[in-house]
Order: sequence, then structure tokens, then C-alpha cells
Amino acid sequence: MQEIILLALVIPVVTGLLTLLQRNQTVIRGINFLGSAATSAVLMVIIYGITQQNVFRSEHFYVDHLSAVLLFVVALLTFTATLFSLSYMEKEVHEGSITLAMLPRYYALLNLFSFAMISVIVVGNLGLMWVAVEGTTLASALLVAFYFNRDALEAAWKYVMICTVGICLALFGTIILYYAQVSIGAGGQALDWLTLKNISGKLDPSIMKIAFIFILIGYGTKAGLAPMHTWLPDAHSQAPSPVSGLLSGALLSCALYALVRNTIIVQGAIGVEFSHYMLLALGILSIAIAIPFVLTQHDVKRLLAYSSVEHMGIITLGLGVGTPLAVYAALLHIVNHAIAKSSLFYLAGIVTQEYKTKNIKQIYGIARVMPLVATMLVIGIFAITGTPPFNIFTSKFYIVLSMFENQQWLLGSITLFLLTGIFAGMMYYCLKMGFGSAPNEQYRFRMSFTTMTAMTLSLVVIVVAGLYLPPVVNSVLVQAAEIVLGG
Repeated sequence: MQEIILLALVIPVVTGLLTLLQRNQTVIRGINFLGSAATSAVLMVIIYGITQQNVFRSEHFYVDHLSAVLLFVVALLTFTATLFSLSYMEKEVHEGSITLAMLPRYYALLNLFSFAMISVIVVGNLGLMWVAVEGTTLASALLVAFYFNRDALEAAWKYVMICTVGICLALFGTIILYYAQVSIGAGGQALDWLTLKNISGKLDPSIMKIAFIFILIGYGTKAGLAPMHTWLPDAHSQAPSPVSGLLSGALLSCALYALVRNTIIVQGAIGVEFSHYMLLALGILSIAIAIPFVLTQHDVKRLLAYSSVEHMGIITLGLGVGTPLAVYAALLHIVNHAIAKSSLFYLAGIVTQEYKTKNIKQIYGIARVMPLVATMLVIGIFAITGTPPFNIFTSKFYIVLSMFENQQWLLGSITLFLLTGIFAGMMYYCLKMGFGSAPNEQYRFRMSFTTMTAMTLSLVVIVVAGLYLPPVVNSVLVQAAEIVLGG
């Protein structure tokens, strides 16, 4: 298994380096298609290995069913983002938005970004996990600034500054966690996750509370939780659309993964009440803050970005409720949101390329000029707002249901009310963009094979997962939830 994990880390690096040496667009496309397919295939092999042996542990790596959930997200989104990039970036070159010389840099950074996200998930040391999370910031910041215009540079600078402050707080929390470990004379590797989990009951509760506050704020900043979310709308709106899909679907999920790994240790030391209250507070605040920005938005990609803040809040609520059903649903929601939101960012990329604007007021009549895109957009918006029978409805329903089952009537009622506001805003803009009179300009849009494949793959999962969850997927989620619950 260790050799397979190393292979999953090596392939993106090699693909990125080979890309930097190329200048032929066809060769670049071929290398990255094969590289992303190989990376995703190896990650799926790792997931299969986890289902067979439950846990793999070595000196540097640790993967279990919780890792498998996030590895699936990264495997699918790495492949679809690269597939979508092939035609999207080709059109950017054709239209003069970027030069051909910039293309190798884009794909190299995309592969570096994938490498960093995989590293977050497979390392078994919380210190190395922090390093990997910081690595995702460096790689993705350069992608946010990729177009090198005023808005992109401003967004990248804001992203780096806010996330650096957050990640420094997470580092301080991790150092405090290390102090708690050495203060009891615990043996074993420093900050090794399994070692800390086994000795968590012996750690000083007061120290662990302080550590958790810093870790929650630090990784919560990277996950886009309010009120530390202010970098997210700018970064998502300025990055190339395939990158926006990765940022929203995979990067935010990896940050939550790091937070969950640390939370398991903290709950073993101080119990669940303190962490649950903190998670519930940030979760409900994230949903509430997203509403006014969704209702009054003018930029289609910022609209989707604020929707991501809402969904990170929903996942955090599920973790904060803390019952087996709620945690199971939160993990399922990570997967569901990643697939649905990435597909919406891809669709937004198609629309903004054709209409030459991100301003919602100037985007209308999509159904008349791009009926297939409009159909996919409606499906995506229905899915992301939790409308049955799509995948997000299932996880949202179970998270809200768990609140009522846990006698948290007020919290459940407030959540339902807030989600209604989000639904109203998203549907209003969906109808506004999708329908109405056709624009005066003549559009001759033709979806490429790679774009169609990426979109079809995402939308099939969105529809099928809302109706049927394969037993192996259910088994992985159940066992991942048991890990989060301390089992």
C-alpha cells in the first residue's frame, strides 16, 4: 500500500514537470489527461485497499475509511477539473485571455495543487498535515492570480493574507497539542495521529481546549467558515473556472478533514460538549451570513462561492450535532457538495466564456442559445439547493432530521428557515439567467467531448446518488462516521 500511496503523490509531480517542458498544446493536453486519469485511478486503488484492510499505517502515512471519503472527492474532482480544463483553457488561449506560454504553468500548478491535497489526506502526522494544508494555499494562490490582472492579484493577495493568518493560528494550536503530548511524557512519534488518539484521555483538558480554539479558527479559515470566510468569494470568482471547482469542492473539504482529525483528538481529551457548541455556532453563523450575499449578488461565480460558505456551515452543523446519523450525513454532504458545486463552477465557466461577463444582469436566455447547458445548470441549481431527488437533498435532510431527533428543535427550525432563504436566492438567479428572451448577440456554442464527459460524469453522480447509494459507499461512510465518533 505504501508504494501505491507514493505513486499517487509522484504522478502529479511528474505530470507537472513534464508539462513545463512542453510548448505544443496537443502534447500538453495529452500529458495532463493521462496524468489526471492515472492519479485518479491510483487513488481509487487506495480506496479499494482501505475497504479490504480498513487501515494502513506506516512511518509517514495513515489512511482509513475517513481518508477514503476525501480521497474519492479528490480523485473525482481532479479528473473532471482536468478534463474540463482541456477545452476551457484552449478557448482562453484562442480568445487571447491567456498566451500559449502561460498554459504549461497552469497545468503544472494544477498538478501541484492536486499533490498538496492528496498529501493532506494520506499523511499520518498532524504536523505534516499542517504543512500539506499550507502547501495547498501556496499552489492555489498562484492559480487564483493566474490571469495576472488587477482583480486576480487583489483576490490572491487577500487569499494569502487571510489564510496565512488562519494557518498560523492552526500551527499555534498544533504546537499546543504537541505540548500536551510531551507534558505527560507520552512516547511515540510527535504529533502522530494514532498515538494521540490512543492517549487522548490522558491529555490535559485545559490545554486541549486552548489548542482546539486555535485549530478551529485556523482550519476554519481555510474551510471558509464565517466570519473567517472573506477571502473565499474573491478567490473563487477570480480563479479559472476549473480551479474554482477544485477550490470549492476539494480544497474546502480537505481543510475540514484536517479540522476533523484534530477534533477527534480533542474530543477524546475533553468530551464532546465544548467542541460541539463551537462547531454549531460557526455552522449556523456561516449559513446566516451567506443569505444576504446570495440574495443580492451580481457576480455568478461569487454567488456560487457564497453557496459554498453555506454548505461548509451545513457540514459543520452536522459535525456539531454529533450523533451517528448527523456525522454520517455530514460526511455524505462533503461528497455531495463537492460534486454538485464543482459541476456548477464548470457550467459557470462555459456561460461566462460565451457571454464575456460574470455579471448576472447581463446573462439571460441561456436556454435559447445553449439549451443543454441550461438544462445542466437547472439540474445543478436544484441539486445544490437540496431539492429532491438529487444527492444533496439526502444529506441535508438527514442533517436536519438529526437535529430534531436530538431534541434540538430551535436549531433545526432556524436551519430550515435559513435554508429557505438560500433556496429562494439561488432559484431566482437560476431562472433569471436560464430563461427569458434570447440575447441580441449570435452564439454558436458547441460543447467539446472532454467538457461533455466531465459534465456528464458529475451530473450522473448527482442524479444517481440521490436515488441509490451503493452498499460499499454506505459501508465506507458508516465506518468513517465511527472514526469521527471516536470508534
